[in-house]
Amino acid sequence: MPCGRATSAKSHRRRSSTTRRRRRPDMSGVDATSGAILDGFPHVEQSLERIFTTFQGERKMREWFGNPGLRLLGENATARTVLLWFNVLWMLVELFEPRFKIVQFVVNDISRLGYGDFTINGQHLPYGHLDWQQAAFFVSIDGSAVTLKSAI
Repeated sequence: MPCGRATSAKSHRRRSSTTRRRRRPDMSGVDATSGAILDGFPHVEQSLERIFTTFQGERKMREWFGNPGLRLLGENATARTVLLWFNVLWMLVELFEPRFKIVQFVVNDISRLGYGDFTINGQHLPYGHLDWQQAAFFVSIDGSAVTLKSAI
C-alpha cells in the first residue's frame, strides 16, 4: 500500500502542475539574442520588431509571414506611400500580434534623402490573445525610446 500512495501522490503532482500550466495563458517566448525566456512587453517588443523587419517569404516554413510593405523602401515619400506604409504596419500588427493594438501613427520627420522618423502609439494588451480588451498601459515607441503610461 505505501508504494501505491507514493505513486498516486507523484501522479497527482504531475496532474496539478499540468493543470496550472493550462490555467496560465501567457505567451512567453525566447530572446533572439541571448536565448533567455521573454515574457510580457519585452516579448511583444521583440515580436513587433520581427514582424516589421521580416520580408514576406523569408521564413522557410512560414512563407505567408512577413512585411509586404518592405517593398515600399526606396519609393518616394509621398503622402500616398506613407499612408500605405502605415496601413501595412497596422494590418500586420492586427494579424500577428494580438497583445498590441495600434492607436496612432505620428510622422515626426521625413526628408527627401530617404530618412523617415515615425512614432507608433498603442496599447499593450497582456491577455489580448484571449480577446480580453483591458489595457494595462499605453505604449509609445519612438525610434529606440519606449514610453509607458498607466491606462488607469
